[in-house]
Amino acid sequence: MSKTTLDPILHVQELSVTLGGKLIIEDLGFDVAPGETLALLGGSGTGKSVTLKAILGLLPSQAGTIHLGEVELRSATGRDAAAARARIGMLFQGAALFDSLSVWENIAFRLTQAEGVGQKVARERALTMLDAVGLEPTLADRRPADLSGGQQKRAGLARALAAEPEILFFDEPTTGLDPISAGLIDKLMADTVARTGAAAVMITHDIASVRKVCQRVAFLHDGTIGWTGAVADLDQSDFAPLQAFLTGRD
Repeated sequence: MSKTTLDPILHVQELSVTLGGKLIIEDLGFDVAPGETLALLGGSGTGKSVTLKAILGLLPSQAGTIHLGEVELRSATGRDAAAARARIGMLFQGAALFDSLSVWENIAFRLTQAEGVGQKVARERALTMLDAVGLEPTLADRRPADLSGGQQKRAGLARALAAEPEILFFDEPTTGLDPISAGLIDKLMADTVARTGAAAVMITHDIASVRKVCQRVAFLHDGTIGWTGAVADLDQSDFAPLQAFLTGRD
């Protein structure tokens, strides 16, 4: 697939994060445009989760810029910061559904708690999102514990989509799933980006999922981007750490 010609909606440049006196990521940069999915790929401990948390404002960063559209997230405050982060949807690794809420209340959580949407409208939106991810409306009033792992991931994706975000983050979306459920999540992610035109970043070590869902890859090595390019070019890369990762020698 050819690289999109649209301007990036997310542009990360020279990002550095230090934790406990240790430099975790340094001078890291990548971008992603509407309608494409970028894989932030790498082995365990390479800084994928730290990068994600820094972008989301869950960890402090010491240097660099994170532009979401025209807003620089590191320096934005107050309403500007809240409005920018409301443009982000997030599928967490463990789905991160609230046990005390029903499935539909989980899906509509941002709508009811942050946007002031009424219960009736929010429930209708949640049911629409359930349908979009292939879940039966009969699951709406159940608790997350009543769902399988794959169903919980789909409910988490429905929640991420409910507020119609401009960019989606998928954090290890297939971890812990059987191959059938993982394949379904892969298809849902790819279809979602194609249907909505949102940008997406997938944080993963699952190369099979990357090949199904993503168009471009940014490979983390030693706390920075060691290689970036099209998924179609992965196997032809001459970056030795990437080839070691792909062949299981990392």
